[in-house]
Amino acid sequence: MKPSHTAVLAMTIALAAAQAQSPSPQLEDRGAVTSVTQTVAASNQDRQWSPTAEQRERVVRDALVYLAAKDERRFVDAYARFAPAQKAAVAFDRWEADMRAFYSSAGQAEGRTLKKVTWYKNPANAPPGIYAAVDFSSQFAELSLHCGFVSLQQQMDGSFGVSREEENSIPKREMAKLTPEALLRIRAQYRC
Repeated sequence: MKPSHTAVLAMTIALAAAQAQSPSPQLEDRGAVTSVTQTVAASNQDRQWSPTAEQRERVVRDALVYLAAKDERRFVDAYARFAPAQKAAVAFDRWEADMRAFYSSAGQAEGRTLKKVTWYKNPANAPPGIYAAVDFSSQFAELSLHCGFVSLQQQMDGSFGVSREEENSIPKREMAKLTPEALLRIRAQYRC
């Protein structure tokens, strides 16, 4: 029996979390990482630039490790993956309180699907560097809809640190109140 995409992603998250503990992680399940669609943003100033295969693998792995740490409620580990500028802008105590409140209402994380990665080199309105926006959708016990993106910036050591994150969700108790038209509008607004 062929494993589902969700099962492969769950295995990749577990593998990435385990590899995060080693000093030089090696990605064994390349299929799960390379199956995520990756493109360079149309707005990119440098039309000749594209990420290397190593950058493509690393950004997916680092995003998965970050999301797994949050879902396992290892908030210190997740926050450690923030880029220095993000740590300066977002205090740990406040972020941890927000995460605890979110997971308290969302319930147990039941899966994540990385949808696509969009790459940027030296984007406008951001410090120079290489960035990747990783779009995802998620399943939680108490949510009918959850999606968002995590933006990562390449660090001096080649790793990718979280530079921004956005999540959108609809609790199950609210979903029943929505008309099909309203749900379509919300999905379009959230890009889910």
